[in-house]
Amino acid sequence: MPQPRSQTPRDIFTTALADWQRACTTHARHDRRAASAGFATATGHAHLAAMTTIATRITAIENHIARNPANNRAELQIKIAILSLDGQVRPEFQKTVLDDAMRMIAEAEA
Repeated sequence: MPQPRSQTPRDIFTTALADWQRACTTHARHDRRAASAGFATATGHAHLAAMTTIATRITAIENHIARNPANNRAELQIKIAILSLDGQVRPEFQKTVLDDAMRMIAEAEA
């Protein structure tokens, strides 16, 4: 009988999740500030520029996690959380999530 895998996620996943959450929170904060200052003002433009930089960082985190296979359910849950929009895995990331899930099922059945 195969030994069960550890359900503790690797640092790459926990760090990515923390970075992603921090970036999303910061992006939302800049969005609120840009809206309250007025998007056409200099302050609004500065916040929009910051949002662009943060959006680039969020995309980099998402692509990094998409490229790394999840080795257990904890990592798969983190991967799904990062690659989802309103609880549904975005179409561009469905294959990588499905591949990980199918690989884990096959390993569990072996």
